[in-house]
Amino acid sequence: KQLVNTVVRPPRVAYRLSDLGQPRKKVAGDTLEREDFEVVSSRGEALRCSRWRPSKPTDRHVLYLHSNSSCRLAAVRSPLLATAASVGATLVAFDFAGCGVSDGDHVTLGLDERDQVAKVVARILEDSPSAKIVVWGRSMGAASALLYGQKYASQTAVRGLILDSPFRSFDALKNDVLARAAPKAPKCGVACLVCCLRCSVRRRAKGVDVLGVSCEPAARKATKPALFLAGSRDVLAAPATHARPLEALYGGPSTLLVFDGEHNSPRPRWVYDRVRAFLEAAFSDDD
Repeated sequence: KQLVNTVVRPPRVAYRLSDLGQPRKKVAGDTLEREDFEVVSSRGEALRCSRWRPSKPTDRHVLYLHSNSSCRLAAVRSPLLATAASVGATLVAFDFAGCGVSDGDHVTLGLDERDQVAKVVARILEDSPSAKIVVWGRSMGAASALLYGQKYASQTAVRGLILDSPFRSFDALKNDVLARAAPKAPKCGVACLVCCLRCSVRRRAKGVDVLGVSCEPAARKATKPALFLAGSRDVLAAPATHARPLEALYGGPSTLLVFDGEHNSPRPRWVYDRVRAFLEAAFSDDD
């Protein structure tokens, strides 16, 4: 049960709406107004969302996708909001199903989450038909962004992807863990354990084969500009086995930035400066 929960039921952040701060707040020299709303997933789950709008009307939107044990609070507890505001963009963030205060009781490492992203993108376009969107994902959110881009490749409103600590595949994650923790484990024993885990996870995830998730095909077929970010001391999704090979496979224009940090450590200021430059380029492409 513990192994199954590690995959599809990570620790859930409990918070109140007031933890998101005041509905109006000064950020990066502007006064942003927050609007909270809901979107219903294809499985009928209510996804709790927020958007922070700048005072000047804009078609620029940054859609943030959190990691598997996080929530939309990450938008206000890091320089995310200030970075989006610095380029005059509306920031949209939401809790994936099974996370934060959204409905649901499990995650699927990007497989269901890509469809949730599509629902939120559709809502953005409903409210702002000319929106230009950059999707910024971290860990599971980065995988969701890649998988979204593959399944919904015809969505022209998306102008770029920021992929912070993406994982290559569940298989690669598993191999990294085994190499660190049990390098001499017999292959037959590992295969038996994975088979049992797959069956249990699939039952818990309502038929979704979470252990089969892979971002490699999505990276190969990608065409949107992408900025990959990775911490040099990340042992969960090490750059050498995840971000670097994914960036090498990536079909569109891409850059990989490796910074001194771990999987969950705060990102250095200079990383947000590079993200800001990427956002400006993505939004200004055909202005």
